[in-house]
Amino acid sequence: PVGTIVWEDLAETDAFFVFGQNPGTNSPRFLHPMKELKDRGGKIVTFNPVIEQGLVSFVDPQSPAAMLTGKETKISDQYHQVKAGGDIAAILGLCKCVVEADDAARAAGTAEVIDHAFVEQHTTGFDSFIQSCRDADWAEIERESGLSEAALREAAEVYIAAEKVIGVYGMGLTQHAHGALNIAMLVNLLLL
Repeated sequence: PVGTIVWEDLAETDAFFVFGQNPGTNSPRFLHPMKELKDRGGKIVTFNPVIEQGLVSFVDPQSPAAMLTGKETKISDQYHQVKAGGDIAAILGLCKCVVEADDAARAAGTAEVIDHAFVEQHTTGFDSFIQSCRDADWAEIERESGLSEAALREAAEVYIAAEKVIGVYGMGLTQHAHGALNIAMLVNLLLL
C-alpha cells in the first residue's frame, strides 16, 4: 500500500535502482519480477553497504530446471557498496551525472536527457535543485558516499539509457536519521 506503482508496472520497466532493500529475506516475492526483468534484458543497479545474496543471484524455486541444475540468475548488473549513511551523496552523484549529460546534450543540440516539459509541469524548485547538482563537489560526493565518481557515472549511464526506471527501496533508506531526505533525493532522481 505504500508503493507509487501497481504490480503490473514491474513488467514494463527497463531498470530497477535498488536502495536499502534485501528482497531475498524481506520480500522474496519480488525476486520473481527481478528475474523477469533480467530475462527480458533489463538492468538492476543496487546500492547497499552489505552484499545481500538475493541481490547478487537467485535460483528460481518455481523452475524445476533451475532447481535441478542450480542455475542461478545474476540479479544486480552493478552492486555498489555505498557507505552506511551515504545514500544522499550517492543519489546526488547520480543526479549530477544526469544534469551534466542533459547540459551536454542541450549544448550539442541533441535530444535532451531530462524531460523538461514534465519537470516544468510536475515539479517546483527545479532550477535551484539543478544548480545544486552542478555545484556539488565530486570529492565530497565520493567521501560521503564511499563510492568513486567512476562507479556513480557507470550507474548513471544505466539510468540515462533506460526509458522506464523504478526505484526500489526498503527500510535501509527509510529507517534512518535522514530517511525523509533519502526518499526526497530518490524522488528527485526519478523526476529527472
